Amino acid sequence: MFFANTETSFGKRLVRLFLKSLLPLAFLLLTAGFLYTRWTDTAKIKRLRDASTQTTPKEYVLSVMENEARFFYAALALAAVLAVVVFRALRRMGRLGDELEGLTTKVLHNQSRAFGDMASEASAIVSNETPPVRAARKIEAICTAERKKISAYMRLAKNFAGYDDSNTENVNVSEAAWRIASEMKATIDRPEVRYTPSEADVIVRAHPFLVFEIIGNLMDNAVKYTESGVVALSVFKQKDTAKIVVSDTGCGISAADQKRMYERFYRAPSSSDKPGSGLGLATVYEIVVRRYKGKIDCHSKVGNGTTFTVTLPLATS
Repeated sequence: MFFANTETSFGKRLVRLFLKSLLPLAFLLLTAGFLYTRWTDTAKIKRLRDASTQTTPKEYVLSVMENEARFFYAALALAAVLAVVVFRALRRMGRLGDELEGLTTKVLHNQSRAFGDMASEASAIVSNETPPVRAARKIEAICTAERKKISAYMRLAKNFAGYDDSNTENVNVSEAAWRIASEMKATIDRPEVRYTPSEADVIVRAHPFLVFEIIGNLMDNAVKYTESGVVALSVFKQKDTAKIVVSDTGCGISAADQKRMYERFYRAPSSSDKPGSGLGLATVYEIVVRRYKGKIDCHSKVGNGTTFTVTLPLATS
């Protein structure tokens, strides 16, 4: 993702190095193989002459030439396959390198800005420009926002490390949704949080932490961008799949932002005044689509709210 959409250079350097070394390596491979084949075939011809076989040297030489041609094309095909494999591996390495580079840059930038804001508030206290209580509350709010961002970065680091899917278990999505909705109802005054429970338990085979990540991130986003109105969460079964639906009556997402909203660290220009790390939807997409082969659909229009629908396969046992 970062490999295609950022200006970081780690991945590009890897690919450039590969392309520079590809031609010499292929040439050396073919030359070495050709010389080895020529040497072995020459030795065979010499042995046949010494043994005075019935096969004439001329006929055998033609046969050797055919074998050399077949070897050449086979070696060329093998070199092409190896080139594709190595190129894909390096491209993947490049993407991971770019993501790590982007993560480091983002963390340092956010931390620098947060320290600058806190330093400004402290200076205002010293110069008596701002009442101490007001400045302290502002610093407290900055620290709270930064803790949330650091928590998101830590979760992203876990995604880089990966989760051992052999430790997955049957997770009751209905119960997880109820817990998240209950906590939000107890901690926020608005918007109104509604949860519609399913008629029966909805069970998926997954890592429990990741199920909470899916629902929690979607709900956090919905609450953040809905100043008044309703945020609704529902879970239900549909054939052999589990459905998680989060809808809100907030500001909505433009068509242009919908094209990039699953990119890590991407934040819409209109959301610059909202706290966030730009990792929520990217994390949901990573878990749902890439890890568990599910689907995530978004229906939104500016000014008319947003609805996200996550589809996951039900547990088979």
